[in-house]
Amino acid sequence: MRPSLRACAAALALPFLVAAAPAAPPVAGVDGGGGRAFVRADPALPLAGIALFVPAGLSRQSAGQDGLAALVAEALLHEPVDGVALEDAVAARGGSIAYVASAQYVRFYLEAQPQALAALAPLVARAFAKPAFEPAALAAARDALGRRIADNERDPRWVGLEMLRRSYYRDAAGTPALGTPASLAALDGAAARAFYAAWYARGAALIASVGQTGAATAAAARTIVAALPAGAAPAIAPVAVRPFGAQPKRMVTRRDVFAPYVVLGFAAPPLGDGDFAAALVVRALITDVFEASTSATASPLFRPAGTIYGYDTAPAQLAVWLNGSRIDPTTALAGVDAVLKDAAAKPLAPALLARYRETARGAWALESVSLDERAFAIGNAAAQGLDAGAADGVGAAISAVTAADVERVAKRWFRRFDVALVLPRQSGDGGAGN
Repeated sequence: MRPSLRACAAALALPFLVAAAPAAPPVAGVDGGGGRAFVRADPALPLAGIALFVPAGLSRQSAGQDGLAALVAEALLHEPVDGVALEDAVAARGGSIAYVASAQYVRFYLEAQPQALAALAPLVARAFAKPAFEPAALAAARDALGRRIADNERDPRWVGLEMLRRSYYRDAAGTPALGTPASLAALDGAAARAFYAAWYARGAALIASVGQTGAATAAAARTIVAALPAGAAPAIAPVAVRPFGAQPKRMVTRRDVFAPYVVLGFAAPPLGDGDFAAALVVRALITDVFEASTSATASPLFRPAGTIYGYDTAPAQLAVWLNGSRIDPTTALAGVDAVLKDAAAKPLAPALLARYRETARGAWALESVSLDERAFAIGNAAAQGLDAGAADGVGAAISAVTAADVERVAKRWFRRFDVALVLPRQSGDGGAGN
């Protein structure tokens, strides 16, 4: 499994109405073998997953180290185990392993049938115990990252999101999530080893096990954590952001994309903030602007619009993307602006409030469907200093959102934004490119 845009941020598809999800099993704290550990057991599921969170995200990179967080994580998957790369060794035994590098942490996710995890965990532990970051592993990691960068450069949503992150987040937190081919080429084994030694500390690790868990998965989780270097990570400064101005900041770039896209970036409340649930209702208002022209069966990339809520970082950011091949960007932008201006000026009517709360609840339920997403929800909450089960209360919080809450949140968070224009290289002149 390779990370989706959600892992850098959130779901790409437009949320839609779904039936209420069954109550999730409770999150329990367990012995983590040196790190914090949590379990959400669901015996009815055929698979189990283990997510390892380490505070080794983009914001830990120093100047000139763009892409180092991703390079170290990718190189670990290419660390040789019994003569083959770790990710291949895991796959050969019926499992999968992947990672996501975000602003504040790197998340690894291992998934397999429960009985297989007992055999897979020692492989992961061997790779993580004393990674050499030899030239061959780093070369394979650069090649893998280069392919992903090339793929992302053809996705206008990703391009726009990276532009907005760079504008919103200060310092290394706003650097390209995967680096660039040039920045990756400049990073060597010494830099990788130093970064790993500093940030992959056992005492700072967090692990979340989900699915059909039991004694075997608990032992597997402890085995992985025990392989990390002993100690704690250095003190971590909060992620800093640039306040939005009274006028939108307009950024333009030209890439090899199939259509022009407009991507709007708003400052947004993170998980755990008192405004978070109301912000999800505001997101439902925004997506409703495009509901009539959206096909639920279309690939997200080819839909007219969508949202990306990056609540894996605090402060968070909400992005709204508009597909210029499916909808007139000027008309769509005016529609979004009108909806948000109206929401900030007067309370929603009771019927509309009920409708958008239900839509928001359905969209939120869709963000914890897979085991990977469930593990993310636990670890993301705990990594941000919240109760590990904090995401469980969001549905009820949405139900309690009032019209006054929506009005206040729309006014506070959604009246200022930046704009990223992603244009095809062959299109007519649309402004200065980069």
